[in-house]
Amino acid sequence: MAKSGGKARKTLLKMLRNSFSGLSQCEEVDVKEAYQLSEKKVRVHLKDYPLQIHLHPDGKELDLYPERPLIERDGEEGPPNYILFDPARYFTEISGFYRLEDGDRITLGSEDPEQRLFLDLPKELPPRKLSITNDEGNLIFKSHVSNPRSCISPLLKDKKVDRVIRWRIKKLQRLRRIFGGPIKLLSDREALSLIREVNEIMETEACRPENSAGRPGGLVTIPGKMQVFIVGDLHAKPDNLLTILSQNGFLETLEAEQACLVILGDAVHNEEEGQYDEMENSLLIMDLIFKLKVRFPKQLFYIRGNHDSFSEDIAKGGVPQGLLWEKTLSKTRGKAYRKEMARFYDALAYVVTSKRVITCHAAPATSAITPEMITNIQENPKLVKQLISNRMMRPGRPSGYTKGDVKRFRKNMGLPPDTPFVVGHTPMSSDDTLWEHVGDIDNHYIAYASDRHQVGVMTQIGDGMYPFRYPVEPISSIIDSLSD
Repeated sequence: MAKSGGKARKTLLKMLRNSFSGLSQCEEVDVKEAYQLSEKKVRVHLKDYPLQIHLHPDGKELDLYPERPLIERDGEEGPPNYILFDPARYFTEISGFYRLEDGDRITLGSEDPEQRLFLDLPKELPPRKLSITNDEGNLIFKSHVSNPRSCISPLLKDKKVDRVIRWRIKKLQRLRRIFGGPIKLLSDREALSLIREVNEIMETEACRPENSAGRPGGLVTIPGKMQVFIVGDLHAKPDNLLTILSQNGFLETLEAEQACLVILGDAVHNEEEGQYDEMENSLLIMDLIFKLKVRFPKQLFYIRGNHDSFSEDIAKGGVPQGLLWEKTLSKTRGKAYRKEMARFYDALAYVVTSKRVITCHAAPATSAITPEMITNIQENPKLVKQLISNRMMRPGRPSGYTKGDVKRFRKNMGLPPDTPFVVGHTPMSSDDTLWEHVGDIDNHYIAYASDRHQVGVMTQIGDGMYPFRYPVEPISSIIDSLSD
């Protein structure tokens, strides 16, 4: 599972290296064939090839791949990261994995329930079987069991060496077909036709109990058989969305009708300083989301955020983004398109629940509510504002939400007290994309998907929700370079 980046991690790196100061005494090997690990530490020099780990005696196999971008960028330096995963599941379903960055160490064994879930490790495995460390790009292995010992072997065949890259490229080819070619703005006629098609879907959107007017209400209830993955505020970052869809088994499970994607609103309005008035990428990302909605009408749910509006109150750095967004739509695509976007906003739900998670854009209600009140939320503007605009209580923000509000929200929605509660809206720092146990509230997460360097997604694995991060890549340009 990916770790958060930033300054704090860099300051810890020296401490971690000091902990591994004896690694220079390891036996150094160049793995060209299967190698049985002893209890002595072994340093393995890798180049570009991956390794397979055999955890004897049960025969469980794991893959350890260098984390390579789809396009190598000039000037990028530093030790490589490695991805550890179960190859039997990683390429076909949404599954867990572990990222080993420089200084990271993992000890495999049956005592960790998360490892058993992510890597399908058998309970019969010893509690501490094998340790793996990334030491400046070199891998350090140490077996904690003398008999039977694990072994490692290189994956040298072309199909194995490039398997992850080729798998991701095939996803991009499928995404290109979904989007109808290169990633570019639709023509005015195509865009108007597309948003009208989406709004027709919204008239009878799946998984939404009807409100008192006989229309889809403000609540989405996802069937228990469906996995859920959640993406926070994208803020005009198309490549962040495309990066997620090119990773893990997200696209595969959407295509197999086994999972639902929830986008927590605020896909528009660039949050980068100096680009607050840039609206072209807002147009583009909504085109992409609408294409996905048409392709997966019962599996993609976009819920309303505070930026999904033409309000004059939506502003950043003195730029009236709400008004500018409305003006841009009318000027570039015509008043009919602007009208359809307003129709889309009015049709959006506000809360998504399943047996495993509850999520909305910004905050829980700060008073007692019922699912029926969420369903008929248009009758309660105060509740709308809380769900899409409120933030956690802080000094100077006495009206913000508290731990008690989160607890009550879960209970009022008929969910267990430990149900993960996920919101977007409020990034907790400038160098991350996901935050866990926010406000010292157990199972409370914030997902914010518009960071330039990494994009996070909250993902259901088994009965739990887990945060995963992926390095952002220029996916749109890669898709554009592919042939039909």
